[in-house]
Amino acid sequence: MKKLVAMAIVAMSVSGCAAMRAAAARDKFIQNAVMGHTYQQPCGQIWAAARTMLFARDFQVKSADAAAGLTLETEWKTQANGNMVSSTRYLFQGSAPTPEQCQVSATAATKNQNGNTQMNRDWRMEWDLLKQVDITAAQRIETDAQAAGEAARNSQS
Repeated sequence: MKKLVAMAIVAMSVSGCAAMRAAAARDKFIQNAVMGHTYQQPCGQIWAAARTMLFARDFQVKSADAAAGLTLETEWKTQANGNMVSSTRYLFQGSAPTPEQCQVSATAATKNQNGNTQMNRDWRMEWDLLKQVDITAAQRIETDAQAAGEAARNSQS
């Protein structure tokens, strides 16, 4: 009986590791695809969708300056989680390789209650924008990411 329980625990931990490998591979694939994505639409269309997405998440747009190389910045949004208070704001930057293409990066700035600020590219925010603006590309990336995850799940490393 103890041997059976031990085998079940090992089997669960192995399948748990496989599931974690699959999720990590899927996320890494999406991250790389999103961060290298070029929209086949003018930046003006992408910017309108980005503004709408930010407003839907209760961010107030501070500036949108096409003359300054396509930037979109929000005001600080403060969140409280128990005793912890933090503020976040976003900077979207775009470039137009051609008039009919757009590349976007979203940077999140997070400030803790001590005033320390950390800035990171937020590929998940970029992914959410991509899913809204370029559904076909998002579906292709999702399909390929699932395949990458399954390959990682089935690997024996």
